[in-house]
Amino acid sequence: MRNEKLFYRDFEIDSRAINKEKRSVELSFSSEEPVSRWGASEILLHGEGNVDLSRLKKMGSALLNHNANIIVGRITEARLEDKKGKAIIVFDDDEDGNRAMKKVESGSLKGVSVGYMINKAREVRVDEEWEGYKGPAYIATRWTPYEISLTPIPADATVGVGRSLEGIEIERTEVPNTKPEESTMEEKDVQRIVETALEKERAALPGLIATAVKDAMAEENKPKMRITVEQFDDLSNRASAISPEAELEVSKLARSGKTEVEIQKYLLDLRTGKADAGNTTKGTEGEQGKKVTDEDRAKLVRSLKSPRVAFAS
Repeated sequence: MRNEKLFYRDFEIDSRAINKEKRSVELSFSSEEPVSRWGASEILLHGEGNVDLSRLKKMGSALLNHNANIIVGRITEARLEDKKGKAIIVFDDDEDGNRAMKKVESGSLKGVSVGYMINKAREVRVDEEWEGYKGPAYIATRWTPYEISLTPIPADATVGVGRSLEGIEIERTEVPNTKPEESTMEEKDVQRIVETALEKERAALPGLIATAVKDAMAEENKPKMRITVEQFDDLSNRASAISPEAELEVSKLARSGKTEVEIQKYLLDLRTGKADAGNTTKGTEGEQGKKVTDEDRAKLVRSLKSPRVAFAS
C-alpha cells in the first residue's frame, strides 16, 4: 500500500540493464520531466544540491508495488547522472526476490516507481520564468527519494493532485507593493501645489485663446470676417502685448465683421485710455468686461514703442 505522504513517479526498466549473474538490474527512477500537479507543472531539479540520496544509500530497499512488507532486494547504488536519478537493485535470494527477478527477466514486471517527498520548491507564476522554466510551475529545489518499487503496471503520475502544499517550503518572487502611499503633506504644501498649478493655467491662457480664435475662424465663420488671416495675426499680436482679455476682444471684433481700421482704432483707444480691454464701444457687442489696469496700459505703451509687428500704413 502506498504511503499517502509521498508523491510518486513511474519509469520503465530497460531489459538490457539486467545482469543475471549478479542478480541485479540498473534502472532510472527520476528525471526533470514535468508532471502535472496542483494545476501546474511539477519539476524535480537534479543538481547535486537538489537531491538528498542519503536515505536510499543507507536504508534503501526495493519493494514490490510500494508494499513495505514485500522486500524484493536491496539498493546497492544511488546516483545522479545526466539529470536523472539512477540506482542498482540486487535481488534477494528468497521467495519474493526470486519471483521478482524472474518476472523482470520475462518482461512481465517492468515498471519502476519512486516515492519521494518535496522539502523546498520555487513557485513560478503565469507569465514568469525562472532558470529557463516557464510558469505556472512548482520547481522542487530540494527533495528526497524515500523508496523504489517494482510495479507490473505504471501508476498514474498525477497521484497526489488533490493534496495540499502543506509542509513544503515555497519560495516566491516578491511582487512590488503597488498600493499608493498615504499622503503625509501638510495643508500649506497642498496649497502651494494648487497655486503652482493655477500659475501654469494662467501662463497657458494666451495659447488657449489663440487656439480658440483659430477654431472660431472655421469655414462657417469666414463670411463674417472682413480682414485677412495675416491682418488678424497682426492685430492679435498687438493685443496680446496688452493682455489676454484684449486679445480675446480683438477676436470678437474680427468675428463681428469689424474692419482693420476699426480694430486698430480700438487698440489706439486702449493706448490712450479711451477704451477698456473688455468693452469694445457702443457699436460692437456691448459687453462689459474687466477694466484694464495701469500695468496693462504700461505694457501697451512699451509694446507700441517696440512692436512685434508694425501697424499697417
